[in-house]
Amino acid sequence: MVEVSDRDSIRGVYLPHHAVVREDRETTKVRVVFDASCKYNNGRSLNDDLMVGPALQDDLRHIIMRWRVHQICIVADIVKMYRQVLVNRQDTPLQRILWRDDPEKEIKAYELITVTFGTASAPYLAVKALQQLAADECGDNLDLAKIIVSDFYMDDLMSGAETEEDAFKIYTDITKILGKGGFELQKWKSNCQGLLNKIRDGNDEALQIKIDELTKILGLTWNARDDCFQYSLELKPIAGPATKRKIIADITRLFDPLGWLAPSIIVAKTLIQKLWLAGLQWDEEVPKNLLKEWVTYRENLASLVDIKVPRWLNTGMKVKQELYGFSDASKLAYAAVVYLRVVDDMG
Repeated sequence: MVEVSDRDSIRGVYLPHHAVVREDRETTKVRVVFDASCKYNNGRSLNDDLMVGPALQDDLRHIIMRWRVHQICIVADIVKMYRQVLVNRQDTPLQRILWRDDPEKEIKAYELITVTFGTASAPYLAVKALQQLAADECGDNLDLAKIIVSDFYMDDLMSGAETEEDAFKIYTDITKILGKGGFELQKWKSNCQGLLNKIRDGNDEALQIKIDELTKILGLTWNARDDCFQYSLELKPIAGPATKRKIIADITRLFDPLGWLAPSIIVAKTLIQKLWLAGLQWDEEVPKNLLKEWVTYRENLASLVDIKVPRWLNTGMKVKQELYGFSDASKLAYAAVVYLRVVDDMG
């Protein structure tokens, strides 16, 4: 950010901001959040006048499914992605803040010169810059350009290859290309220890390589050692009386983008229907029969830790792949499922 020498020379927008502390984060434990949706005396906010931009990246589910095809998988993320993308200088007056790093000093005005977290256009601008970098710098390396465009979900890279050598080439090539745009990849992870050793041997100690067994991947828990997905849901005890608000808040924590938990989550969804049919207010205590149903379901969620889903689909050049689909319906719900059957040379 740069200090505004004459804050009255150009009309600007001042963004409220505060710090969010996340002790569970490995790198950035304190993130500054800017409220670009704050209404001003004219009844409008900066986000009201910003264009959001189109979605440039694939659906989260598609990225995860493609990631499961690779026998050797690699994961990394871009360090402070938004802060690496400059904003046009004529637009920085729209990103002003008031700040002082010492309570004894005078409050000063500053302009944020990079893409700012909290503005409506930030995701589009950051992703567009990343994809434009691929178009400008990848040249004839179309495979690498495709990885940058298709295997990123915001700042998270989820890619892979069939061999350790090919995976290491992806690492070296993508590190070089993204470095040209000021993007640094850190927290490298893989199911292949040999690949991680190669990455570590070719870099200094500043490079972060995650060796933890369990890793959060786009909201899912991935066990790198066993190369499988698993669930580690921790629901805190409900403080005070159970209300519709608290129960629904609990249910929304069940993140399941690929539908693996659908047979369990449908029970929670039918409970939501019952809460609405009961005509309860948001903070009204739920009846004993519904409370008992919710407590029983909540206790059964502990069994989710026993569910493990292999990440790799065992697909390859010399296998036969078959798809089988099923669907059914009842008075409460309807569902469909598709299974992939892979047959190798051993049958």
